Amino acid sequence: VRFSPVRSAARRRRIVAALARPPPVPPSSLRLAARPKRLPGSAPGRRSLGDAMCTCSHDEEWPEDTWNLYQHIERAEGLNTVGDETMARGIFKPHGRRRDPAPFIESDADEEIIVKVWFVAPVNIRRICIASCGSAEEADPESHPSSVRCFTGPAAEGLGFDSMEDTQPAQVIPLVQNPEAEAFTQCLMKPFTQVSFLLLHFPANHGGVERTRVSYVGLQGEHSHAKRQAVDAKYELVPNAEDTQEAQRILGLDKTGAMGRMQ
Repeated sequence: VRFSPVRSAARRRRIVAALARPPPVPPSSLRLAARPKRLPGSAPGRRSLGDAMCTCSHDEEWPEDTWNLYQHIERAEGLNTVGDETMARGIFKPHGRRRDPAPFIESDADEEIIVKVWFVAPVNIRRICIASCGSAEEADPESHPSSVRCFTGPAAEGLGFDSMEDTQPAQVIPLVQNPEAEAFTQCLMKPFTQVSFLLLHFPANHGGVERTRVSYVGLQGEHSHAKRQAVDAKYELVPNAEDTQEAQRILGLDKTGAMGRMQ
């Protein structure tokens, strides 16, 4: 059998051209979903837990409030605040209500305030905004906190005004007067990742006055859908005979010539 050199060369060109063509684009129904957009202000190309964390809103009244972690707070308590200590929960509001003068918290005996926050599930906090909003009659500008010391993790749950002096905070943030609740601060990556508890300590205010006032705390970041809950586990200190026999069978100790037996 003889092959024409012209036909063979043409066939080789067709094969090379076919290999050079890009693969066909699959139908839209088969394409992979695009990766979620990164948070404003977060590092490009980096995600703490990949797709395990998300930024979607769980508040039907504020569906566009996708960045605010107020929806994922289990409870909050205020120390050295006027009124009930649970009133501190009210300062964590939707972004659209950040300028509302109330609810707010105000220090009682002196200018210091502690706010403790427990989250329903671990969160990644990326930015924080703290403000005292309202008219001059409602919110004295000098009562705005001048700084906040942030403590994270379960070890911080037992801290108080005296014990925190010997504890290193995760981050110390100087605060400017922020009556429009527009200024925010970037949080450090490592200590604010997978946070289940947050303590905010406001040691002083801008005017050195007796009362410190806070009306809004905004926390931007990502949340997970795993919830904290107690684990119900049962243990047997003395196994019964059936369990002992089954364990011996699994370990091969029930056979003749085994090196030993479970007592």
